Amino acid sequence: MSKYSNLFSTIRLGSHVLKNRIIMPAMDTSLCNADGTVSPALCSYYAKRARGGVGMIIIEYTSVDYPSGLGSSTQLKINDVAGIPEFQNISNTLHAYGTKVLVQLHHAGARSVSVPGTQLVGPCDAGKVHGLTEAEIKDLIGKYVVAAQNAQKAGMDGVEIHAGHGYLINQFLSPLTNLRTDEYGSDTIGRSRFLVETIRRIREACGREFLISVRLAVKDWDPKGLKLEEGVKIAKIIDNEDINLINITTGIKYKHFGASETQDRPDGNRLSLAEAVKPYVKTPISIVGKLRTGEMCDNAIKEGITDLVAVGRQLICDPEWPNKLRFGKEAEVRKCLNCLEGCYASIGAMRGVRCVINPYCGFESIYDEGNLPLSSKKRNVVVVGGGVSGMQAAITAAERGHKVTLFEKSPVLGGQMNLAAIPPDKEILLSSIEYFSGQLAEKNVDIKLGVEANVDNISALSPELVILASGSLPFVPPIKGIERATESWDVLRSDKKPQGKHIVIIGGGNVGCETALHLLEYNNKITIIEMLSSVSNGQEASHRMRDLEILETSGVKIHTLARVEEVSEQGVYFTDKDGELQFVESDFVVASTGQRPTGSILYDALEEKGLRVERTGDAIAMGNIRTNVLSGFLVGYNL
Repeated sequence: MSKYSNLFSTIRLGSHVLKNRIIMPAMDTSLCNADGTVSPALCSYYAKRARGGVGMIIIEYTSVDYPSGLGSSTQLKINDVAGIPEFQNISNTLHAYGTKVLVQLHHAGARSVSVPGTQLVGPCDAGKVHGLTEAEIKDLIGKYVVAAQNAQKAGMDGVEIHAGHGYLINQFLSPLTNLRTDEYGSDTIGRSRFLVETIRRIREACGREFLISVRLAVKDWDPKGLKLEEGVKIAKIIDNEDINLINITTGIKYKHFGASETQDRPDGNRLSLAEAVKPYVKTPISIVGKLRTGEMCDNAIKEGITDLVAVGRQLICDPEWPNKLRFGKEAEVRKCLNCLEGCYASIGAMRGVRCVINPYCGFESIYDEGNLPLSSKKRNVVVVGGGVSGMQAAITAAERGHKVTLFEKSPVLGGQMNLAAIPPDKEILLSSIEYFSGQLAEKNVDIKLGVEANVDNISALSPELVILASGSLPFVPPIKGIERATESWDVLRSDKKPQGKHIVIIGGGNVGCETALHLLEYNNKITIIEMLSSVSNGQEASHRMRDLEILETSGVKIHTLARVEEVSEQGVYFTDKDGELQFVESDFVVASTGQRPTGSILYDALEEKGLRVERTGDAIAMGNIRTNVLSGFLVGYNL
């Protein structure tokens, strides 16, 4: 029996019994086909999470009015009966694992992406947004009903009405965006009418056995929007309707606060919202928000804060999270880093859902974690480098049956992840090193720490293949006096930080900005000089916005489109965006001017020795955690 008896207890929603209290909430994957239909990749993605032991899965936000009202350019649709057979594939597959399945019904309203031939709509006229008439509201509610009926025909257990995250129904609920004075506005009851009528009409069309969940925003992040007090009133209003679940979340975003937590937010960040609602409703509730540990989830149910937990990003990162908790293997959990780089930024970049430390994510139809086929020929493999790319390559190669030895010249594994975990709110990155280390031990990889690989000690092992995961080193640009600067890596790893100094950081990339955030903790005044037109480029949008807010409010001076000419003993000379030579005094200069691949000398020597060598990660070209882990996986797989 699991020590998390509350989390793994059953619960009844209407006539349906869930095998545990874990819900995978709706999260966009962009894995559907380009025309919004279900793809094999999408079905495999959800099947993996069902197999992992989750009690109920709510399929990602799905358009009721395709191609109008889309939240992204590649979004699932359910307003077309032709797509019912593919949805049936999902329901049949998930039901085989005892998992209940709903589809989230969605319209983005004023937040819709631009699609030729469509019109932005919302509660009120606002710029390019057309305020829906009462007749148009009735018609749109009818489209929710048709979508629900299609879901029912596809064998789904129910639907969830999306009324959060700043989308259409949330726009009607919020006094910030709903300024109507008719029956669909003016007060809490009026602003709730669109949602209430949608619930009633779906219930009438689909019957009592069909589950209806509401993804309800009980507060907007925007301080001018929906307040929690009114959100509780809305929860009480829909509690009087024939619904089966209130899935509590937040609404209209504000600055970097949105639908998902950034790394600085505490675990269980939205539990207080559930605490506010639970005493006033009889309908079971669920809550979301950086829920990653069995202990927190179990206690939230035990203490009556919530009835169910919606575990999102953690299930993207580790689909086996429920099973690992249930069977006492929590130490083997691949812990979500809340970096949002794979599950948010990758979708925005049109790659589909990914995860920085789960290389299988999005590729479940091709690779099955835990069931990789053994190689027909077992090889003796040497991996050079114990960063994330090298560790993943070693893990995957070993899982395929190869004998693997890993060299790491430092006394610890992790490579640059140890440095990346130093800036504020980045310590969670260390958990990934723990996970990879545990996997290496489980796969019986022979690890040689504190040993620098060379031709002789590699050749002594008679490898059939060498995987070079030697990573990268800082790039030093040809700037006069640059030797007076200290590398950002050295600043981060040093036990003695500059304090109370005037610091100039040359380079405003991710590392430069995060080094600045770190040095702000030591009462320093900082200037950043960057050649490009903006700083912190390449970082996930929410975290970038957060970091820029902190830099601005902390008084960090940022010069963009600027070129450093000289580092002197007194400070730094640079040419500004107008071509004028400027000087900034400094008593400490940090160089953060990018990185370059390393290991080419060893690569050439090994090839000259007649050994087969494959590069991975930064040893090929500069990347990030996600690209390096994926690179390591693919190299380790395709030996």
